[in-house]
Amino acid sequence: MSTATQSAPQAAMTLDDIRQLATRELPPLSSQVAPAGAAALGSLAPLRQWLADVQGKAQPALVHPRIALFLSRYGLEGETQGDLHLLSAALAKPAHPLSALARDMNADFQVYELDIDNPSGNPATGNALSEQEALQALAYGMMAVQAGIDCLALALPNPAVPHIAAALHAAMAQKQDALSALLAVGSFDIAAALGAAIAARLAKAPVILDDSAEIIGEMMQSFGADSAAHIRRARGIIADDMRPQPALRAALALSLLRALAKAA
Repeated sequence: MSTATQSAPQAAMTLDDIRQLATRELPPLSSQVAPAGAAALGSLAPLRQWLADVQGKAQPALVHPRIALFLSRYGLEGETQGDLHLLSAALAKPAHPLSALARDMNADFQVYELDIDNPSGNPATGNALSEQEALQALAYGMMAVQAGIDCLALALPNPAVPHIAAALHAAMAQKQDALSALLAVGSFDIAAALGAAIAARLAKAPVILDDSAEIIGEMMQSFGADSAAHIRRARGIIADDMRPQPALRAALALSLLRALAKAA
């Protein structure tokens, strides 16, 4: 496991460019012919087919998957966030279950810290993010999908993320698009995870959303019916009655998908 800190990359794009990309320029999925043995997978066959369609090849492969956790501090609900430095340090320990799963799958496990000493703005007093802050975080997340990454599991380990996700859901329910909602009530980590999800589509990499990151699917869906076609919720792959730690369900789902990719 390694931890990366935000280096404030220069964002060459504007939010309108991002909006155009996410709504009109994402590559379509490529329907693949299912192999003869796919029926033996039973109810798991559609998952394998989805992998093949997203990657655009009849025999999908998870050779270089990545588990990406984005962590930032919020200007709202500060009392529920705890010590994010301690959280990051705990995730970095080799004995952490995520590290063990990543090693077992030969997956890359990254925690991306977005200046956790400085929170996003408080939506009660103004916008949570400026346009420049949002662009930098989006660009930072896009860089998480490096060449060769063939599947991406996303998680948001800040304990207060449900509050931010609820605010984003409410803003989008009021007909704000995902990027406008992000500026109004979002956060650095959610912006970065959204950037990673967009970049994954361009790279033909399937995305698995941990419970903590499910708002990303809703935000991608707001761009258009097909914009989230490369995304699946981990709780739709691994039993919903589990109550795992952040990112653990997504890692387990990634393990299952890796096995499915080798099947048939």
